[in-house]
Amino acid sequence: MKSKKAIFIGPAYPYRGGIAAFNENLASIFQNNGWECMMFTFTQQYPNFLFPGKNQLTTDDSAPNLNIKRGIYSTNPLSWLKITKEIVALEPDLLITQYWMPFMAPAFGTILRGVKKSLPDVYNITIVHNFKPHESLIGEEHLGRFLANRTDLMISLSKNVTKDIQNSAPHKAVSELFHPIYHHYGEKINKLDARKKLDLEEDCIYFLFFGLIRTYKGLDLLLEAMSLVETQKKYKLIIAGEFYENEKKYQKIIEELNLTDKVIINNEYIPNEEVPYYFCAADAVVLPYRQATQSGIIPIAIHFEIPIIVTEVGGLSEMLMENGIGLTSDSDAKAISENLNRFLNDDKIKVYDFENIKNQLSWQNFYDTLLTEIKDHGFNK
Repeated sequence: MKSKKAIFIGPAYPYRGGIAAFNENLASIFQNNGWECMMFTFTQQYPNFLFPGKNQLTTDDSAPNLNIKRGIYSTNPLSWLKITKEIVALEPDLLITQYWMPFMAPAFGTILRGVKKSLPDVYNITIVHNFKPHESLIGEEHLGRFLANRTDLMISLSKNVTKDIQNSAPHKAVSELFHPIYHHYGEKINKLDARKKLDLEEDCIYFLFFGLIRTYKGLDLLLEAMSLVETQKKYKLIIAGEFYENEKKYQKIIEELNLTDKVIINNEYIPNEEVPYYFCAADAVVLPYRQATQSGIIPIAIHFEIPIIVTEVGGLSEMLMENGIGLTSDSDAKAISENLNRFLNDDKIKVYDFENIKNQLSWQNFYDTLLTEIKDHGFNK
């Protein structure tokens, strides 16, 4: 019997970040379920002048156990045509693309159209992390529709993204799934061991702001909220992630609010092997976002069973409110500070049952649900 074949397009090793992690985990679960899998990723993901960070590539030494080929140059149409021919030669049953910003639509849409033209029976799925960018771009809706029109089924991971797709491409089939729990970072570590590794105090309550620092993530709101907290307990904020804007802006806020002794900053991209230490050292993860669709930080926190404090924007609070595993508030400093106060002063809200949600949001459950959805929408292999 011929094995089923799936091709994955998007970020993957050696590229870093949440979309790459999602893409690799998805390919792995397909592979574990008997599919022959191949991943096509970038030769260059962004031109250097468009990339605000220090490095686009991961510092992790170990590659995932996946067949990954680099070849997509995001701004070179010749590379898109070359990859199209390579995918056609493999004769896949499924083509699964990760989409998160309009900049990628020309490359991905061209590849999908070319493959479909040569292989009419291939089924194109696009996993949509964001349909609209966090910062508005000229032509974003046109680019989104360009990709949507070359996709058989779009998969969203939150109600907000579903709404964005339906508003821009109302005739496109969309199925709303969920963001699975990341487990590739390893097992939970003892809190004291994690704190020792990071040279942190044992008798302090630590809040964690994790990930790339950009304006829409509201770090300034969190710092202002900390200045409004009223407690006798000892607490600090760990900021762990690379600044995609001027760090001095935040240093100034910290100094003006007299928070210097309450904030620890590591302005670096955190490699996979260090992620468990930061989460397991923390008492709670805080996402004070101004706007969002969903976040890969929440699945990491759930994996390590760390309470979560979020603002009610996009799809951030959906998972928490449905499963009762954290605190939510409006996206302003006073509301955030009230939840910080609650967490610091009420021991009862620090204990949550994570086991049920971890089972619901497993990669196997995501795979099973995805296969059901695509069969309902016409995939018959």
